[in-house]
Amino acid sequence: MSSASSLVKEEISRINPPRRCCKTSELSALLHMDGSYRFGSGGHALITESNEVFTAKKIHSLMRSLFNLSDTPAVVKRESPKRRKVYVLEFPEQTGFFQALNELGILDLSLSPEPSVPQRIVKRDCCVSAALRGAFLGGGYLSEPYKPADLEITFSSENAADLFAGLFQRKGIKPGKRNRNGRWVLYLKSRGSISAFLAVIGAHRSHLDYESQIIMNATRSAVNRRVNCDSANARRIAVSSLKQRESILKLKNTGQLFNLEPLLVQLAEARLENPQASLAELGKMMHPSLTKSAVQRKMRKIIRVCEKNAH
Repeated sequence: MSSASSLVKEEISRINPPRRCCKTSELSALLHMDGSYRFGSGGHALITESNEVFTAKKIHSLMRSLFNLSDTPAVVKRESPKRRKVYVLEFPEQTGFFQALNELGILDLSLSPEPSVPQRIVKRDCCVSAALRGAFLGGGYLSEPYKPADLEITFSSENAADLFAGLFQRKGIKPGKRNRNGRWVLYLKSRGSISAFLAVIGAHRSHLDYESQIIMNATRSAVNRRVNCDSANARRIAVSSLKQRESILKLKNTGQLFNLEPLLVQLAEARLENPQASLAELGKMMHPSLTKSAVQRKMRKIIRVCEKNAH
């Protein structure tokens, strides 16, 4: 996971929703992202697996706050090239277990697993923000500021992705959707929409940092455009000046320069003495001064005379 993702998740993990409905929405989304409902010889259990310790702590604190369910924590070393730690919480069957899972939208009234967060849990606008926060905390990714803008949340089913796409749109944000290796991803590629999403989920520090990055990128782009434009202009001036000076020197070496009208001679000498000057700058050196377009016409005339005499 990128450090940008970790910073956002650490920030939003500290948010303590004031309303029970928002706590329920956030925890429901989190459990649908990181949890699994199991039934074995030991009875029913809810197992959660999180890559970040603060995500596991958030699940633990919300469960305690809402239902006071006890859990058994564990840390597992995942066998992978990175050998990441996985923080596991197991909530075994206990008093209030099924009622809690039904209220959280993990089990329906028949005690069958719900495929995604039920609509009844996200009716209120405040609960939409909480559910989006839980989904990002459980399965979100944010690219580093210096990389192309990319925010993603990965879901195990298309139905879950579609439900959360609707929650995005209720907040005025339209995500893209794609299938990646059998899992469904909602993504944002615009820095503006990513900034808006961070504000929605309550990541205010990250939102301000991202806004600052947008301004810095825009400023850097503007400076680069200006530098590139200035460089292109300098190249054009250099190429044009070289051609003009070559023509003037040919006329001067053959003794034909001083056969031209006095203003053309004055302009030719100014060009030889000021090879880096622009046409507008050359015009201001003339007596009387000339406009840029007038200098351009007279330079063309000098070059035509040179080309004519060359033939």
